[in-house]
Amino acid sequence: MDYEQLLIDLRDGNIDEIAITPATFPEFQKIWRDFPSQNRIRGVAGKQGNVKYVRAN
Repeated sequence: MDYEQLLIDLRDGNIDEIAITPATFPEFQKIWRDFPSQNRIRGVAGKQGNVKYVRAN
């Protein structure tokens, strides 16, 4: 999955959220740690280690 493009789309308002599961988190984290617009996106913790990333208001 192209997490960098998903993060760009989320930042730009093209999508509303990105759902990350514990299984996909390691791959996502590799992109997230270097993403320059982290302050415009926030993670919302869910049950069983699931996290939704949404645009910060």
